[in-house]
Amino acid sequence: MAVVTFSLSEFLSLFPAINTAYTKGDITDTQITENFDTVAEWLGNDDGSIYPYNPPKILTRKRLLYLATCHLSMLALNPAGQQGRIASASQGSVSTSFDLLRANSLTAQWWLQTPCGSQFWVMSQSYRKGGRVYISKHFHSYG
Repeated sequence: MAVVTFSLSEFLSLFPAINTAYTKGDITDTQITENFDTVAEWLGNDDGSIYPYNPPKILTRKRLLYLATCHLSMLALNPAGQQGRIASASQGSVSTSFDLLRANSLTAQWWLQTPCGSQFWVMSQSYRKGGRVYISKHFHSYG
């Protein structure tokens, strides 16, 4: 397997919302690259990673790294103090409330705050599932 090399131009072409923010100067190439380096540490970007990467056919790790980088970048673009999506807003005396998508874990709720994070969560699901352990000479496949 190989190591995913980050390409800022490719990343920006894949995620138009980040590209717009980058063009306006709301996020820098240094911040985006740092986000990539952070998620590469989380997920692993070498042969020891559980996510396969063998270009040009198997690009799972690259997609997951880019989606997680997009997620961190989108979170960085949120106004200070905003956690999650806007649930309601008012104009007179300005009022806003935020809500996370409901999930079975706090980790899932964190990933579901952005479209990129949601896609990451779904794509990485098969790598988070545990297996069955049978401790018997004779076992039944349904428990």
